Amino acid sequence: MGSVYHAELRAPHGFRRACAVKVMKPVGGEHAHLVERMRDEARLLGLLHDEQILGVSELLRVNGQDAVIMEFVEGADLSDLREIAPMPPRALAELGAELAGTLFRAHTAMHPSTGEHLHVIHRDVKPANIMITTRGGVRLLDFGVARAVFGGREAQTRGLVLGTFNYFPPEIILGADPSPAVDIYGLGISLWECAAREEWGTPVMQQSRFERRVERRLTGLADGYAPLAPMLRAMLQFEPEDRPTGDEVEAQLLAIADDLAGAGLRTWSRKVVPKSMSSRTVEAPDGDLTGRTFDVEADSPADSVVTPIDVFDESPPEPPAPASQPVETRWVNSSDRVGVNPVRSAPSRSRSTAPLSALSTSAASTGKARTRSKKRGGPPLWVVVGLGSLGGLVIGLFLLLVLIVVALAVSA
Repeated sequence: MGSVYHAELRAPHGFRRACAVKVMKPVGGEHAHLVERMRDEARLLGLLHDEQILGVSELLRVNGQDAVIMEFVEGADLSDLREIAPMPPRALAELGAELAGTLFRAHTAMHPSTGEHLHVIHRDVKPANIMITTRGGVRLLDFGVARAVFGGREAQTRGLVLGTFNYFPPEIILGADPSPAVDIYGLGISLWECAAREEWGTPVMQQSRFERRVERRLTGLADGYAPLAPMLRAMLQFEPEDRPTGDEVEAQLLAIADDLAGAGLRTWSRKVVPKSMSSRTVEAPDGDLTGRTFDVEADSPADSVVTPIDVFDESPPEPPAPASQPVETRWVNSSDRVGVNPVRSAPSRSRSTAPLSALSTSAASTGKARTRSKKRGGPPLWVVVGLGSLGGLVIGLFLLLVLIVVALAVSA
């Protein structure tokens, strides 16, 4: 879908900060949908203020390609780390607790301005989307296929089956709507794969086979991971309603970690993560942007290599709407740029929509007006009844005449 660059964001007065820039590559007809999903991911991450969810600063166009500025994190993903060295049971329990708590906060997150429930479901929890830093920090990555409800969303994912097949729980393959239990299941498989250092495999939909497989996989773990087995078994239940919530998983795994000996997550990470990072090989992508500087000035030419794209943030209504729904006001945010000395300008109103309550009132008033018009222009009730009776009498006489003609023909 694109390339991620380690970059430096430069702002006025000598401010500099390391960042990561994800640059989308053109991918034919699907490009528009992928860009929409990338923008939605950035908007959602802007609403989820969590230290264990990757932060996003802004959306841009870099060298004519859509891009997003993200938090730069030094670390490696779990799929690489498990190949280098086994994770001790205590470290694995701490990691599971951190991720379960992160998922629970995402599942229960509210919009910071409106207070509305965001209904976030990650839908792609797997080792490749879990990053461990050199100091044992945890980041949950890639909300690009997440389901959430928030204003300004572009891509519509309802009805689509998104994620990674091997981490799908049975209910998703059988056609059910995703719930937070989907993420708990993906986390359970991810933790098992770290303990077993192998892949779980393709999903099984038949319940008895599914349950036999879970038991066989859990009993096959090394003895040191036995205290984790009951919690993993609960997370890998066939029925989604039988799986625990994220906060329940977090509490249980923290209690288990306290009783386990051996290296914790921070100790293990300091040894393994730098080793993984040093062995990493990076290939320069097509149209490589490495070493180049991109700048945006107020009087920049139209063909500037970096141009801002609209970033919409919902603001609370001002003044408050008279009805229960808030006014939707959208603003352009052009505060930061990649490059040297970008110009900061005051936010300008890009576009404004009418209050939702006003639109609803207008539609209701129109309907009432049409109803009143029909009442004024319609005939009186006695006229309608009379015409109906006359019509029935004519039809009856016609049928009687037909019967007489048929009877005469038969007798002849």
